This record gives sequence, C-alpha cells and structure tokens, in this order.
Amino acid sequence: MPRCRFGLTLGLVLLAALPAQAGPDKRRLIFADDFDRLSLRLPGSPDGRWDTRFSFGGRTLPTNGELQLYVDKSYLGLGLDPFTVAKGVLTITARPVDGRLKARLGGHGFTSGLLTTEHSFAFTYGYVEMRARLPAGKGLWPAFWLLPADRSWPPEIDVFEVLGDRPDRLHMAIHTTRGLTEGTDAEVGDLSRDFHVYGVDWEPERVRWYLDGRQVFEAPTPADLHRPMYLLIDLAVGGTWPGAPDESTRFPAEMKVDYVRAWATPATRGTAYWK
Repeated sequence: MPRCRFGLTLGLVLLAALPAQAGPDKRRLIFADDFDRLSLRLPGSPDGRWDTRFSFGGRTLPTNGELQLYVDKSYLGLGLDPFTVAKGVLTITARPVDGRLKARLGGHGFTSGLLTTEHSFAFTYGYVEMRARLPAGKGLWPAFWLLPADRSWPPEIDVFEVLGDRPDRLHMAIHTTRGLTEGTDAEVGDLSRDFHVYGVDWEPERVRWYLDGRQVFEAPTPADLHRPMYLLIDLAVGGTWPGAPDESTRFPAEMKVDYVRAWATPATRGTAYWK
C-alpha cells in the first residue's frame, strides 16, 4: 500500500468559502473524537476506536523509504508511547532512538505514531475535517488521509500532506487505479505556527479540499472512488519525498490534533461507526 506522490502539481490561491456547515436537515455528525481521552485498539482492548498499525499489519511503509516505526505502548513490551492527551488535544510525537533500541526496532532510527479507524469507522461520501497544528523540520511528514475499507489500494484521498521543511505548502491529492494522480499544492501561511482546520468534501461527482473553511482545490471524483473509506493520521519521518532529517530538525517533533469529525451529507451511504 505505497504512498505515491503527485503526478500533477499546480499552484493556486484560496478560493470559495466552505458551503454552510449546513443545518441538521443537510448534514449529520457521524463521527467525532475531541480527544478527551485516546481509545486505542490494543491487545486486551479489541473495541478501541483507533488502530495503531496499517491494515496489512505493518508499522511503516518501506516502499516510501520511511525511517520511522509506528509504535504504541504495547509494542514488544518496550513501553514506547508516541501518544499523549492533555486538555483535549492529542499529541503524536516522533523521536530518534539510540543504537541498542534501533536494533530492537528492525533498524528504524525513529519512533512515531499512526492512527486509523479501519475497525471503527468507514463511510462513502461526506465531509471530514481535522483541526491540527503541524510540526516543522526537514524530514517530517504529517498527513491525514483516507483508504478503502476493503483493503484495496488505490484509491486514496489525501486530505493533506505537509513536508516539514516547507510548512507553508499544503499538498492534496487523489490516487486512482487509472495510474494517475489528481492533485495540487497551495501556498499558504506557515502551518506549524498555529492550529488550522483541514477538510475534504467527498461527493459522487466532485471532491473539494478546504483549509480553515476556504476551498483550495477540487477535482472530479474518479470511477474507483465510490466505496467505503476509513481515516488515517500519521507523522512519518524521512522517505524518498521529504528526505531524511538533518541537524536543523528539532526532536522530539510533535503533531497536535484538537479534533477529528465527519458529517454525512445527502449523498452519504453505508456509514459504519462504533464508539
């Protein structure tokens, strides 16, 4: 399940305002996590909301050349925990590891965190958003994305990807089975300086991306993007796209998430949600 990069890149400016976050007759909240606590699906907690590894069981994407291993407090009994929650904000922390621990982690030089709703929430069409503050630094790669619940790939919707050495550039994309990528990047302010709201409105005919309630991109919905999708949040380190961290990268590096929410729209079908 590789994370491919853009086949098409365009620069653009902010466009239209987000359609009214419509009243209950048009929109219905179907998923919300405000991170008063973190519900993880771990051994002994099979009903947790968030998984901490990919659907294929992996904890990194080696095809991307990533340097981190996604861990949780139960991983190998090492007590490594990249997740903390305080005052309603989730923090995902990436850290370097020493040589002894690196050997225990299969040669990976960094630990970080991945969260997915693979076993708790999937939907077809609707509006999803996250309020987050992203880290800056060479080699850091935070992302919010969607993958098919049937474990196929592609398609994929990237709500956002940001490279830490260019925190003023917002990347958005769709990957499809046609072998093409519909995507763009937008020059915005430094996303590491404050919290911002990142959203996607996925509808049968169009997909629209938003930053702080302003539309920044849209693309036609491809033929293979009409199936249930689940959510993923991660902070990757290194890889063929962002490159490796250098001496300017400050660790520990933190991605802070205030909330994740999803709304049904009139087109939404087939939602699944378990608290």
